[in-house]
Order: sequence, then C-alpha cells, then structure tokens
Amino acid sequence: MATVKIDGASVDIADPCALYQALYAVKLKRIAGDAIEEGEIASPVTRRRMRYATVSLADLDAELGRLAAACDAKSGKRRRGAASFHF
Repeated sequence: MATVKIDGASVDIADPCALYQALYAVKLKRIAGDAIEEGEIASPVTRRRMRYATVSLADLDAELGRLAAACDAKSGKRRRGAASFHF
C-alpha cells in the first residue's frame, strides 16, 4: 500500500475515492484563497507584490473528474452520460 501526504493526511494512492476526498478538500481551500501564496520583490525604484497558487483549478478539476469516474467504477455506480429516450 503506497501512500502520499495530501494536506497533512496520508492517503492510499490505490484508492480513488480517498484521493477524490483529499483533493476536493484541497480545491475548497484553494477556492477560499487559503492555498494562495504571496511574495514581494522590492528594488530601490519599485515594489511588486505577486500572488501564486501551487496548482491551477483547471488541472485540479480534471483530476477530480477522473477520480470521480474511477471511484464510481470501483463502487459499481454507473455514471449517466447521454440522455436516453423512451417511447
């Protein structure tokens, strides 16, 4: 069982459901502005403040979608894709 630390918690990388929960918590913190760092560069003439994040929300959303599908497949749930028509 290989584990990785995500936000201070040890998560089994073979369990897509646990990975989804851990990364979703990271996403919520990122949206709330908790995972954004600030830095400042100063020179004799100017002072510049920068804000940066460790991961983009688009990359995080893509990984969350992949993990949700893997978790659903593992637990036997079917994801609905296209609409079905009945006569």
